[in-house]
Amino acid sequence: MHIKSLLLLHILILGTAAIADNTKNVEMPIKKVSLFSSGVGYFEHKGVLDGSAEISLPFQNSAMNDALKSLLVYDPSTLTPFISYPSEETLKKTLEDLKINLSNNPTVPQILNSLRGAQIEVYTPDKITGKIIGTQVNREKNCDELSLFVDKSIKIIPLNNITSYKFTDTKISEDFNKALEIALNLRNTNIKNIYINLPSNTKRDVTLSYVIASPVWKATYRLDLSEKNPFLQGWAIVDNVGSTDWKDVELSLVVGKPVSFIQPLYAPYYTNRPILPLSIAGFAKATVYDRGYSKDVDSYNRIPMSKISKAAEYEMSYMENGQQASSLAQNYQMTNAKEAGEQFVFTVKNPITLPRQQSAMIPLVQSPLKLKKISIFSAHEISVGQNVNPSLGIELTNDSGLKLPAGPISVYEESSYAGDALMEFLGQNEKRLISYGDDLEVAGLLSLSQSSYISLVKINKGVLQITQKSVYEKNYAFKNYSQKPKNLILEHPFINNAKLVQPSKYSEKTGSLYRFEIPIGANKELRYTVKEELPYADAYSILDFDIETLVSYSSNKEMPQNVKNALGKAVALFGNINDAEDKLSAAQKELASIKSEHERIISNIQAVGKDSIEGKVYIARLTALDAEFDKIGAKIEKSRNDLAKAKKAYKDYVENLNI
Repeated sequence: MHIKSLLLLHILILGTAAIADNTKNVEMPIKKVSLFSSGVGYFEHKGVLDGSAEISLPFQNSAMNDALKSLLVYDPSTLTPFISYPSEETLKKTLEDLKINLSNNPTVPQILNSLRGAQIEVYTPDKITGKIIGTQVNREKNCDELSLFVDKSIKIIPLNNITSYKFTDTKISEDFNKALEIALNLRNTNIKNIYINLPSNTKRDVTLSYVIASPVWKATYRLDLSEKNPFLQGWAIVDNVGSTDWKDVELSLVVGKPVSFIQPLYAPYYTNRPILPLSIAGFAKATVYDRGYSKDVDSYNRIPMSKISKAAEYEMSYMENGQQASSLAQNYQMTNAKEAGEQFVFTVKNPITLPRQQSAMIPLVQSPLKLKKISIFSAHEISVGQNVNPSLGIELTNDSGLKLPAGPISVYEESSYAGDALMEFLGQNEKRLISYGDDLEVAGLLSLSQSSYISLVKINKGVLQITQKSVYEKNYAFKNYSQKPKNLILEHPFINNAKLVQPSKYSEKTGSLYRFEIPIGANKELRYTVKEELPYADAYSILDFDIETLVSYSSNKEMPQNVKNALGKAVALFGNINDAEDKLSAAQKELASIKSEHERIISNIQAVGKDSIEGKVYIARLTALDAEFDKIGAKIEKSRNDLAKAKKAYKDYVENLNI
């Protein structure tokens, strides 16, 4: 019994290794392909090897990163597998290392400048031999010129006059020729080969697999309503855009969204290194050391490598051992959600053959389907007063036993094309609406109205809390002009946080709308009302009200009678405050009048003298005013006390008001 070992070779490129003389070059065909709806493909090569072998796998440049990231080799008898491939920089680096560098498509002047000091023969047509100084542009003559050091002097030659060049250094000529060959290879190489060397002296089964970017496989359906029992026919469109033919391949089509990414493993990567100062003796650096512990304070949950290998082996065996069903409608395999996520697989019953750069349509499903013809009236797509035809639709129930991926549907009815529809992913026993045209036999109209009313009033410690409800009413009018009854599905966009009042129930609810099922008779008209109520609340401190606001709320017909009574009493208490303020104001005005008279009399006394007859009269009047001062002062004090009492009575009443 062999001990299976899964060798995950992500980047195991250590250089060129010696291969035994008996190593054979072997082609290993693709035997299994799994195409994912997320845009990647799993490819598996299988074959029997006898002894040491080298397997060449061709990849496009764009697929090299994925291939190096995911390449998996299973060979039960080799212990030293070796993988090699041409580095992305191999040709480019070789080109740059030559004496003539053609890597950046240089011009003739640039080539000559890069070879300063080299000896060259030029013909104008006379032969001139010298060392290259460089090239420059003669702007007056509008041409490039070559400067040569010839016989201890500098000779300038227009490049236009030179008919040919010859390097006297044979090494430069050889590198020039080699550089041209490499440049040609750089232009023509879009395919890279990965070489897998498997040294062994036994006969055994070998499996190679990898995941690379692949065209997304597409699902497309035909829904035939012509028969008594409508049926759905599904096809998968697959593309082989790789560099290898598929011959007798087991094909699986996977619906799911696995995590997948590209990492640049193919290109050589150089990291930045820090520059450190020279190690010259100087003064010692002060160091502080952390506290030590006698026991291991770091506890890690380490996963044994054996468990990792078993997990990888399970994943591989899942891909290898998927059970094929006996009929097309049973070719569907679903992975265990707890072990392999939410992916599920369609496996084609018979192996397929598909040459490279070819595409094919492969049957997915053909099954009777439970459905109901309907007309779909989507209110969120129309304006008020706009006469609109609903959509011709179908309510599908997926009782095919399969989970159906998203795709377009061509609908046929009465042996003719009826329209196209789009279907999102449809799970088992899931119900979904599709539409494929306009129902010209039915028309619909929409009108709107809005109102509001007070639904609840509370007074809590002097805070008036009023809950109101806005009522949104949509009135639909439908007319069926046909001679057969129709089933309408009304899609009504609901208002967030609003309560559905009429009708009391709905058929379905999505994230943004209600669906109501409405039967309408032949050549009949009906009206349908959808009413929603949206509550909103406001709170007001009664102590902040003025008398007009209090009177307004206490006389509001929508207010409950007990609230109106309570607010009426508050109005009366607020009136006491106003009365006290009026009395205080009148007393203060009277005091101001007395003060003014007092000042006038003093002024007159100063004018006529206090010993004059007029002065004595004024002094008597002044004495009488002093008595009035005392009276009005007492009156003002009383008014102030009355006002304070009125305010306190109002405040105490309001703050303790609870209804």
